[in-house]
Order: sequence, then C-alpha cells, then structure tokens
Amino acid sequence: MLRIGIVGVGPRGLSVLERLVANARAHPGPPAVVELFEPRGFGSGQVWRTDQPPALIMNIVASQITAFADDTVPMSGPVRPGPSLYGWAVALAAGRIPGRYPPEVLDQARRTGPGSYCRRSFYGHYLEWAHREVLRRAPARLTVRGHHTRIVAVTDTPQGRQRLTCEKGRTFDVDQLVLATGHTGVHPTGEEAALARFAARTGGRYQRPASPADTDLDALEPGRPVLVRGLGLSFFDHMALLTTGRGGTFTREAGGRLRYLPSGDEPRLVCGSRRGIPLHGRADNEKGDGRHEPVFLTTAAVDALRERARPAGGLDFRRDCWPLIAKEVETVYYTRLVAEAASPATAQEFHALYVTAPWSGDAERQILRKFHLPEHHRWDWAKTARPWDATALASPPAWHTFLRAHLLADVAEARRGNLTSALKSALDVLRDIRNEIRAVINDGGIEGESYRTDVRGWFTPLHAFLSLGPPWTRIEELVALLDAGIAEVAGPRFTVTPDPGSGRFTAHSAVPGHTWHATALLDARLPAVDLARTTSPVLAHLKDRRRLTPFTLPTTPAGTGDRTRRYVTGGVAVTARPFRTLDPDGTVHPRRYVYGVPTEGANWVTETGIRPCVGSVTVGDSDAIARSLLGLPT
Repeated sequence: MLRIGIVGVGPRGLSVLERLVANARAHPGPPAVVELFEPRGFGSGQVWRTDQPPALIMNIVASQITAFADDTVPMSGPVRPGPSLYGWAVALAAGRIPGRYPPEVLDQARRTGPGSYCRRSFYGHYLEWAHREVLRRAPARLTVRGHHTRIVAVTDTPQGRQRLTCEKGRTFDVDQLVLATGHTGVHPTGEEAALARFAARTGGRYQRPASPADTDLDALEPGRPVLVRGLGLSFFDHMALLTTGRGGTFTREAGGRLRYLPSGDEPRLVCGSRRGIPLHGRADNEKGDGRHEPVFLTTAAVDALRERARPAGGLDFRRDCWPLIAKEVETVYYTRLVAEAASPATAQEFHALYVTAPWSGDAERQILRKFHLPEHHRWDWAKTARPWDATALASPPAWHTFLRAHLLADVAEARRGNLTSALKSALDVLRDIRNEIRAVINDGGIEGESYRTDVRGWFTPLHAFLSLGPPWTRIEELVALLDAGIAEVAGPRFTVTPDPGSGRFTAHSAVPGHTWHATALLDARLPAVDLARTTSPVLAHLKDRRRLTPFTLPTTPAGTGDRTRRYVTGGVAVTARPFRTLDPDGTVHPRRYVYGVPTEGANWVTETGIRPCVGSVTVGDSDAIARSLLGLPT
C-alpha cells in the first residue's frame, strides 16, 4: 500500500492534499494512506491560525484568495471547484455551511463583500473548512489521517521508505514525503544576538524578527518610546496590535478626516526603514477576480528568455527581464492617463502606437509628446522608488510635511481604484504578472550575481513596496496616529545602534536635527528564509545529515571572470517541478519534496496565496507534486 506523508498543513500542504484527492478520484488505483502532520489547525497552520488577534487583517481582498483549483490553471489534473474566501463567506452567512462558528466569525461573514479585507483569523476558519471539505471529497481508495504533532527527524530505511519521527518519539514509515513547513523560525544573526544581549544587560527589550501574531508585546510600556525597524506588512500588523489592539479607536470627523482616540495604553512608536516610506496602500479592487493580461512579458517572451538563459547559465535581470516588466507597467499607466485626459478611443490609438516602441527610447518620448502628456506626469522609476527629495530631508518639520502629504495622496489614489487611478492601475500590474515573473526567475533563471544584486537586493523590495502593501485604510490610520502623536516616521536610512553609555538604543535617519533614544527595539520584519539558520527541527535534521542543501546559483562577480563561484540563496535546493530535494552532491531524492516558503531562492515570492481565475502557478505546482506522489504523469 502506498503511504504518503505531508508535513505542514497550512495553505501549501492543504493545496497538495486537495490535488491528491482530485487526482485520486479521477484515476482509480490501489489503496493509499495519506498521513498529515500539523501541530496547529489543519488548513490554517501557524500563520493563519484562528486564535490570532482580530486587529490582524489580510492584504488581499476576499474574492481574490482561494484554496481550490479552477479551469484557468495550466495543469494535468482535473478541476474540482470550490469557493473563494468571498464565496465561502456568502454561503456561511446564508447558513449553507455546516458547523458551529463563533458569533464574530458569522458577523464577519455577513459583512464580507468581494472587495473586503478580512481578518486573518477568518481566513483561517475558511482554510480549516476547506480541509474538511477536501476530506469529504476523498475517494474510498484514499485514507487520510491527521496527527497534531511536529516531525523532528526523517531517515531513509533499508526498505526504501522514509521514517518520520514525531516530537514525542512515535514513528511513521512513508513511501513519499512532502515537506510544506511554511514560515519557520531562524537562529539569530550576529547582530540580533548582540542586540538581545545588550537589552538583557541594560534591562531593555529587543524583539527580533517574528510573525506579529507570535510576538510578545506586553513588555512595551504605555507612553514609552519604542524604536521600530521596518515599514512593511509586519509593521502595520504591529501598529494595529499596539493601538487598536490596546483599546484605542478611530473615528471619522464631520469633514471626513480620520482621527485616533488613544486609550492611554499605547507606547510611542518611532518607526523607520532604509527607504523611509511605508508600503503603498492597496487600492479598492475594480477587477473582480480578473487581472491585467501581459502584453510584453507573455508566455512566449518567458519561453524565449528561458531558452536564452540555457547556454549562458542564467539571465541578467536588469538587462533581459526588467525592460519587459517596466514596459508592462508604464503602458498601463500612460494608457489610463490618456483615457482620463481625452477619451477611450484616443487611449486605444495611443496604446496601439506605444506598444510598438522600444522601452525607454526616443520613439516612446515622441509618442508621449504626440498625445500631449506633460513632463510632470512622466513615469520615473527612481522617483517612484524614492519619492522624497532634498527639500523633504532638510529638517524634521519638512519631512513630516512631505510624509503626511505623500501618505494622504496615496490614500486618495487608492480610493479611486485599481482600474480608475493611473498610478494604482500601473502598480497593480506588478502583482498581476507574478506568474510570468516567477517563470523567468525560478529554478536558476537568473545568474547568481544578478539575482543577489538585482532580484533580491533591488527588485523584490521594490515589488513589495509598490504592490504588496496593506489596504489603504491602514495608511489612513497611520496618518491619524501621526497626527495624534502616537507614531512618528523618522525618515530614510533609519539606523539603530546600542549606546553602552546611556544603556539605551539610539536611532538616526537621513533627516538631520533629531536623534531618538529608547530602551525598546522592535524589528518589524518576518525572519529571513535561511536553511543554515533554520529552527525547524525536520529541516535542520535533514540539513545536518546532508540530505538537504541550500539552493545556489553560479555567479561571475564583476571584474573576476570567475564562473566557478556560487551565490548561496538560503532557500532549500530543489529540482524544477515537482520540487524534489537535492543532496549537497546534487543527488535527487526521488520520493522527497520540499514545497513553498522554504524554497525561496529556487522559487520567487513563495508566501503568496492562491488567486482564483488567473492561472495560479501555486495550484499548478501542487498538482505536479500530487500527481508525482500518485505515480501519474505530470
């Protein structure tokens, strides 16, 4: 009898299970047993668990997240449709979903629309329901058994099986194994360890990178300053936990301005990052469950890029890929501007001309002049990435004035929507074409040095800054917190160092004239994916026994001409689909797979969920794994 193990049953493990069930129903065969190992809830896992604080919300609308496949996904397996989060909420509110749910879950279901940003815990309830629904669909040949436990070791047996050891010592033997462990902790870096020692020695507090839902914030005292490093999604989660999560409220004044009413239990947040600007707010969704279809970074263009990469050993991201991505974004931006200034017919005429012009050349500029697009509306990637100038950095008041205006302008554009606003429609393209970007980058598509500097060092942070932000309401809340004196954004090039003389942490930014001191420092970031530092017992066990190795890329550092060097990404090395593991010597394990977040490096932006109706790469990946587990062609 075939025995399959899935370690980690958050969204990725759940997706593999859903594809296993769908394929097993479509292909009669011998009996098989699927053993699921998940210490938290089956489906929700750790990140989406249902007991996390209600202040934590999603950054994707309810109609654009699902646990199921649809007929837009390129895959070999059958489609067994299921509802999106929005569809499930509608059914739950109408009483069509069996089971007992807490009143706050039913209330959220009644208030959920297709464009709603739901509580993270609500999505967890949906995922746990999806798990039960998948089990209900399982054919008789498939026996699925769940175990609320953690796997700490995997060894290969002489009989060709894999022996899984649970944290309490029980063992299971399986033929095929999928490790979908999701976000795992890592041991501290040297800097993080030094900061922790300093805080312990001086009676201060240092919180190193961790999921906000897992962070102990109780020691942060009301009214005391807290230095916060990071202005990404984790920052907004921490911001909510330390304000409304402590009893504060937001109220709308008669003139429309949002105002924050403190509870008195909030600390004072001094926030900053290298960029100095929070992520762009997510616009109101006008696309339904659709997306922008690529014009330049098409499937054919991706195939051509990958073919070009083969003899040379990898692409140069800025030279080979970036022009197509940039052209995709700018075309949407300018077409929308022309439609707004003239008419849809004129916009069509513009688009037909503009798509034929090479990116960032004279022909483009001539077309922009022909259609009377003024200079101050021209797209500028440098300014988009760093919207402040020297005037804004002249003094703390100048910075505050600039920042507040920038944030309010971002809110205003976001409220117009992701089809109406030229800016937001353009930025949303970066999110819409992630399938194609992944197809270029994944599995060593980019040369190592270009991956290090261009993808990891530049594009991935830019992509997050412009397209992966929180709902615009969070940006508006930040402005209200600035006005209330609860929060302060210090400016770009934010640095924090321990000061042994005062026993406090000291912060500076590029804005002159202000230094901040605090006994508490909060790193508002998720831990990096790094196999060398992982605290996952099972991943560490396999790494220490040389059955896993980091994914590396051949690289030629500038001026060396040395192709023997390799860049270590930190993610687990796997093959292309279906992501079988590799030993340090390159040997492929034929029956062991690692999927999702631990493979960041071999794959790009692995933490995103399944988006319906857009040909989800994630579902295609899950289907390939499931079919391989069952011995079916992929």
